[in-house]
Amino acid sequence: MQEQNRTPKDREHIEPHDDLGYETVSGIKMGHAKVPKFLKATYIILAGWAVYYGITATTVNDRTDAVGPIEVTAEAGKEIFNASCAGCHAITNQRLVGPGLAGVYERLGDEELNNVLHNGRPQRGMPALPSLNLSEDQIKAVRLYLITLK
Repeated sequence: MQEQNRTPKDREHIEPHDDLGYETVSGIKMGHAKVPKFLKATYIILAGWAVYYGITATTVNDRTDAVGPIEVTAEAGKEIFNASCAGCHAITNQRLVGPGLAGVYERLGDEELNNVLHNGRPQRGMPALPSLNLSEDQIKAVRLYLITLK
């Protein structure tokens, strides 16, 4: 209970403490325990780790740029597709979350396929590939792979 909310009757029941580690308020012992030494050490180590991590951490873009350029091939596109797209799209006509992509190049054509890859279809839940942190070369490789799907 805060001091300003206490009634005069409550104030009478507060016993001054003489380094007992607690005071009694309305018959209830209210402790003032010290923080254990192991917790102090834990907090200091955790704070030190947070500062170290904040100073030395790299951004996602720095990590993906460190991979370097990829070959813009259908085979590289297949690997990227399997890692980034296969969760929603099958390479057959089977619909998963998104449509199956067999014959997608013939259905959409070059311009629309590029548009979908770069801008997505937000109204249908399809993200743009740049929002998945794919580079332009990676997007080109995925496009080459999609062209091979018949």
